[in-house]
Amino acid sequence: MQQQLIPADKWPAVEKALLQTFNIAQPEDLLLLTGGMSTALVYRLTVNQQHYLLRIVMHTDELNDPKRQYHCMKLAADAGIAPHVYYADATDALSITAFINAPPIWENFTDSNTLLKQLGQYIKVIHALPLFPKLINFLDGVDIFIQQFQALKMFPEEVMKPYFSSYRMIPECYQRKETDIVSSHNDLNPGNILFDGQQLWILDWETAFENDRFVDLAITAQFFAATGEQENVLLETYFGDTLDEEKRARFFLMKQVTYMYYAMIMLRLAATSQPAGIIHNPDMNTPALQDVRTLIRNRELNLATYEGKLLYSKTLLNTILSNTQQSELLLKTLFKS
Repeated sequence: MQQQLIPADKWPAVEKALLQTFNIAQPEDLLLLTGGMSTALVYRLTVNQQHYLLRIVMHTDELNDPKRQYHCMKLAADAGIAPHVYYADATDALSITAFINAPPIWENFTDSNTLLKQLGQYIKVIHALPLFPKLINFLDGVDIFIQQFQALKMFPEEVMKPYFSSYRMIPECYQRKETDIVSSHNDLNPGNILFDGQQLWILDWETAFENDRFVDLAITAQFFAATGEQENVLLETYFGDTLDEEKRARFFLMKQVTYMYYAMIMLRLAATSQPAGIIHNPDMNTPALQDVRTLIRNRELNLATYEGKLLYSKTLLNTILSNTQQSELLLKTLFKS
């Protein structure tokens, strides 16, 4: 019965992993976990009354490369910030790690500043790890995502033109500094961070590669810092006495890049989950980003739904548009040659 939960072509790899890790061919229990946006299949498996996490990568490509993912995940686990890795086979695209039994992070952290301080310390640990493998210049990667979205013709071109025009100056002018290239998780959203009552755990290393340090900081702020004061807590924790106006400027500009990054991802996911008979609504009026964050935190907006992806994407695009003047000023004064 449990075997039926696993795709037939993946079962031999699962059985091999169980035999090598636990010397058994069948777990006591197997539960398919749902709710994430990854294409991987994730299970809670039970052996000797102990829970573990089984993750099967169902689609591999250059971006979703198990070899790179497992390399980064093991480094993070060795550093004590990711769950222990019991088994990882890049050829079979399958891993078994410790299972972290924890509620959504918001339920354990009602004090945002305390959480941001801990996240800032964890990001410092990630960035101090041996340099992760290369993948792509992040700015170039976001440009590719934009091109892929445009090819979908999801909305009329005139609707999207102001958003892409206002964003375009950032990748054209932002000067990448080699001293800012570090090991980076690149997806520090609330679904990938758990708190078990004692410590934080960082999950899902499939998008990890070497990157600009401000990407992790910007993504963390996008999801966890609702005000400028809270952003300061994160930045001061991470940079300490070295925080200056140039770093603040880079952080602000990278936030616009990560807004576009998630907007393109969410819109493409929305396109693939479009309900039958529904036409994509080109109306771009949305609440402010802070209000949408509150809806997500209160579970009034679910990013796993078509409607949630659409609203969140549009809100991020509107945020970029409203920040255009400040972005342009920062680029002219700090980065543009």
